[in-house]
Amino acid sequence: GKFDHCGIVVPGYSKSKADELDASNLLLLEATAGEGIVARPLLTRLEMSQSRQVLLLPLAMPNERRNDQFYEPTPAIDATEKLMNKQLEEFRNKWVELSKEKNYSRAHNTLGLVGSIAYAFGYHTRNAGPTSPSAWLVSMALKEAKAFKKK
Repeated sequence: GKFDHCGIVVPGYSKSKADELDASNLLLLEATAGEGIVARPLLTRLEMSQSRQVLLLPLAMPNERRNDQFYEPTPAIDATEKLMNKQLEEFRNKWVELSKEKNYSRAHNTLGLVGSIAYAFGYHTRNAGPTSPSAWLVSMALKEAKAFKKK
């Protein structure tokens, strides 16, 4: 597929234990030209999208079964999920604040242009990192949440 933008779903700002389990409390963390790095309510963001198609890829842990109504997660999966959510919350807070401090919104277009030029010259074949600021933010969030194993 071809994508022009990406973000990562992160836990919302929870005031109570019930908020943590509420699907309407999920946020989409994304890098934007107009507002910098922002975390918006996922449902609101999907409703305001002008895209015809939006693809959400869920994170799943080994041996986790999301479509089994009788499945009970193991204590290890629960602990891992809590750790990942905590890491994603910290990442969200850090980057939203850093974006405001450093005025990221002014640099977003330049970073995208540099990434496009690097891609056009084939630099992406020598560097494993993403060339898009949005993809970079998502990659960093997954890395900090320890969502994958290093080789």
